[in-house]
Amino acid sequence: MEIKESSTRPCEHKAMKRRILILIGNPARKRISFCEALGRAYAEGAKEGGHTVRLIKIADLSFDPILHEGYHGQQEAEQDILLLRQYMLECDHWVIVYPLWQFMIPALLKGFFERCLTQGFAYDLSGAKAIPLLKGKSARLVQTMGMPAFAYKWIFGRHAIKSLISILHFIGLGSIRTTYCGLVENPSDKRREGYLLEMRALGKKAL
Repeated sequence: MEIKESSTRPCEHKAMKRRILILIGNPARKRISFCEALGRAYAEGAKEGGHTVRLIKIADLSFDPILHEGYHGQQEAEQDILLLRQYMLECDHWVIVYPLWQFMIPALLKGFFERCLTQGFAYDLSGAKAIPLLKGKSARLVQTMGMPAFAYKWIFGRHAIKSLISILHFIGLGSIRTTYCGLVENPSDKRREGYLLEMRALGKKAL
């Protein structure tokens, strides 16, 4: 697993420096995906803003993404899952960058959430109602896609990102912002440069 961490002199973001966890959800291993480039741009901006950053590629983790017995069995968490849980606890702002594939999030990213955000860590079901265990954190969801962003939002109902937002709200995250990067299939398109600049600016402000 590749872990990249960096920090610089502190600065204020609402009177405090932030600890940021960036999760790259594109499964690519042999190339730098545009999702990874966006995550790196956000990390660079965050460093400039004085925030502490951990950048994790889900594809570099070693874990079984299949919850084999669903919620009716025991499946021991691998070391990388345990480590990521610790990072999730330590960091107060999560940035999740992933592509829209077949109108859903990639299977590897979904499997990661199923194995990581489980009962006892992310929520408690032992009482009369579900209790979220990861309160006090915020998130930025960055979704890339081949179609225009307006088509995804207004024609197709942005269902993939709404599902992910629901998961994060369920476990306690409060403020969840979204960024849609449409029409990213052409590597030579200057639109990509604009998205990278936007990510850098968001990272500097830890938004």
